[in-house]
Amino acid sequence: MTPWSTSRLQRPTPLRLLAGLAGGLLLSATPARAEAVLEEVIVTAQKHAQNVQDIPITITVVTGEQLDSFSIRDANDLADSVPGLSIQHTPQNLSQVTMRGLGTGSAGESLDQSVGLFVDGVWAGRIREFQAALLDLERVEIMKGTQSNLLGKNTSLGAISIVSRRPGESPGGYLQADYELEYDSTYLTAALDIPSAAGNFRIAVNAIDEGGYVDNLASGKEVPEREQTTVRVSGLWPVGTRGELLLRYQHDDLDIHGDTFQPDSDTLGFIRALDPGTDIGIDQTRNAWTSYSDSGDAEDEQESQRATLRYEQALGDFALTALSGWSRYDNDRLTDSDFVAVDYLNTQFSSDYEQFSQELRIASPRDGGLTYIAGLYYLDGDMDYSSLTDAAFPPPFLLQGLPLNTANQLLYTQDSEVWSAFGQGTAHWGERWRLTLGLRYTDEEKDATWERVRLRRGIPGSDIIADILAPQTPPTPLHRAEDNTDGSVNLQFDLADQAMLYASWARGSKSGGFATGVAAPQDAEYDTEEAETTELGVKSTLAGGAGQFNAALFYTEIDDFQIVTFTGVAFLTETLPARSYGAEVETRWALSERLFVGASATYADAQDENSGLRLPYAPQWSAALDARYERPWPGRELVWRVDAALNYRDEQYMQSDERNPDGALTLLDLRLALASPAAGWEVALLGRNLLDQAASFGFDFPAFGGSAALPSGTATLGSLNRPLTIALQARYDF
Repeated sequence: MTPWSTSRLQRPTPLRLLAGLAGGLLLSATPARAEAVLEEVIVTAQKHAQNVQDIPITITVVTGEQLDSFSIRDANDLADSVPGLSIQHTPQNLSQVTMRGLGTGSAGESLDQSVGLFVDGVWAGRIREFQAALLDLERVEIMKGTQSNLLGKNTSLGAISIVSRRPGESPGGYLQADYELEYDSTYLTAALDIPSAAGNFRIAVNAIDEGGYVDNLASGKEVPEREQTTVRVSGLWPVGTRGELLLRYQHDDLDIHGDTFQPDSDTLGFIRALDPGTDIGIDQTRNAWTSYSDSGDAEDEQESQRATLRYEQALGDFALTALSGWSRYDNDRLTDSDFVAVDYLNTQFSSDYEQFSQELRIASPRDGGLTYIAGLYYLDGDMDYSSLTDAAFPPPFLLQGLPLNTANQLLYTQDSEVWSAFGQGTAHWGERWRLTLGLRYTDEEKDATWERVRLRRGIPGSDIIADILAPQTPPTPLHRAEDNTDGSVNLQFDLADQAMLYASWARGSKSGGFATGVAAPQDAEYDTEEAETTELGVKSTLAGGAGQFNAALFYTEIDDFQIVTFTGVAFLTETLPARSYGAEVETRWALSERLFVGASATYADAQDENSGLRLPYAPQWSAALDARYERPWPGRELVWRVDAALNYRDEQYMQSDERNPDGALTLLDLRLALASPAAGWEVALLGRNLLDQAASFGFDFPAFGGSAALPSGTATLGSLNRPLTIALQARYDF
C-alpha cells in the first residue's frame, strides 16, 4: 500500500511523507548516464532572462508542455501540482488563493490579492481574473514569499507569472483535442504562426465544453456546466536593428451553469423543515433550485479582454523596456444562496473592472561588477460592483421567530491610482559573493462610493431584521491615501560552480482599502497589509547537470493580514496579525536519457497570532512526485511516453477558529502516449484523479443555525472535488 494514499485508503502522515521524500532522494542518488542531463529552465522573474537555478528565490516552474499534456486549463488545476500553493473555489465561483498558507481570500472584489497574478508582465490582481483560461503558454512561474521590488505591483505574499508563447519566425503551429469520456467534456486548442514581411504573428484559440459531475435533482442537470472560448492574437515587429515591439490582445468568454455546493449537515433540522426534500450530505447529487435563472441553477457569465504592448530597445549595452497594459472584465452571476429547492435566498452580483498600467525601466549591462534595474510604474483602475439580495424566510426560521422578507442592493464604485518608483542593484564581490539591494516607493489613492438601497419591503416586522442585517445607506464617499516603502536584501555565496547559498529579507505591502461585505460604510475601511519574509536557501546542480537539489527555510510575519472568510451568507473582511514558517525542498533528476523524475514538498505552519489557531486554506504539508519515461518502438519511428504525477495536500480548515476541516487529498494522474516525432502527431490516454479520491470543503451556514457558538447544532455547506476522469488526447504539430 502506497504511503501517499488518502481518504478511502491510508492517510499519509508527515513521517510517511518524509520517508517517501527520503526514498526519492535515495533513488535520485543512482548514478545517471553521462549523456543524460536536465534541460535548462529560463525564467524572467527578475525582469531579465536567467537560469532558474541562479535566482535566489523559491520558484516553481510549470512548462507549457506540462500544461498541455495534463490538460491543465485553469488556475485551480495548476495549484494541484505546486506544493505550497492552494487555489479553491467558493459558492460564488471565485478563487481562494493562498501561498504557504497565506492569502487574501476569495470575495472582497475591491481587495487586491496578496498573491498577485501577472500576465505577460502586467498585474492582474483582481480575484475574477483568476478565471481566465490558460491558453498557449510558454510557462507559469510561481514565486513564493514576499516580492517587493521588480514586479509591476507589490505582492506581499507571492506571485504567479503567466508567460504566453511568442510569435515564431517560421510557419507552424499545433492542434490539440481532448475528449473526456465520463462527463462528455471536450477541450480544443490550436495555435498558428504566420511570419511575414510586415511582422510575425501568432493566433491561439481555446474552446472548452465541460460537463458537470454532480446531478442536481431539482433542475435535472449535471453541474457545473462550463463553456469557455478564448482567442489571443500576437504580433512581433523589429524596430531598427536592436529593438522590437510585441503586441498581444486576448478575448475570453466564460459561462458556468450550476454549482456543486450543498448542505453537508443539518443537526438542528432547519434546512429539512424549510424543504423536506433537501439532499443532506456531500455526494454527487444535490437538490437546489432558483427561479431567477432560466435553467434553475446558479449562473456565472464573464467577458474579459486584455492587451499588452511591450517595446524593448538596446541603448548601447543598456536595455530600455516600456510595458503598457490594458484589461477589463464584465461579470454577472447568480447564486442560489439558500442551496435548497425553494426560493428563500438569492443573490445577484455584477462586477465591472477596467485598468490601464504603464511601466518604464532601464537595465544595465549584465556583465559588470555592478548591475541594476530601475523604473517607474503607473496604474489606474476603475470598478463598479453591485450585489442584489432577495430574502424571503418564513418566521420560524430566522432570529427569534421574526420574518425576513425583503430585497436590497449594494452599490459600490471605486477609482484607484498608483504611482511607484523602484530599483534593484547587485554588487559582485570577487568570484563568489553577490549582494542585492532593492527598494520600491509606492503612492496610492482610492476614492469610493458605498450605497445600499431597499428594493422591496415585506410584511410588517420583516424590516426589523432587514434594518439590522442590511440597513439602507445613502451614497457615502470614502477616500484613502497612503504611501509605502518596501525593500529587500539578498546575499548569495557560490559554494562551487554549480551550487549557491543565499539569505534574504524582504518587506512587502499591500494597500488598504474598503470592503463591500460589511453592514455599513463606516465599517468598510481596512488597513495596509505589511509582510516581512526571511529566507535561507540552497540551489545546486549535480552530476554534471543530471540532477538538481534545492531547499529553503522561510519565516513570514504579517501586520494587519487582510483575510476574507465566508460566513455562510456573506464574506467577512478583517485584519489580524499572522505568520507562517516552514521549509521547501525540490529535487529533479535525469536518471537516463529515457527516465526523468522529480519530487518537491512544502511544510508551512500558518497561524493567526491572536488566537494561535491555523488559518483557513492553510494545509501544513503538501508534496508532489512526477516522472516521465520514453522508449522508442523498435523498428519504427515511434516513441512511447509515460507521464505520472502524484500530488498530495494535508488536511486544512475552511474557516477561522479551526472549523470545518477539509480532509487530506491525494491526486494521481497518469498519461500514456504514442508519438511520431518525425510526423508531428501524438495520441494519448489521460487519467486524472485515478484513485478517485474525494475531499469535501465547506463553511458554516448561519442562515440555518451554523455558527461557532453552536457547536452541537450547526448547519454547514460543502462541495466535492472533481472525481476520476479518463480522456482521449490527440495532437498534431506542424
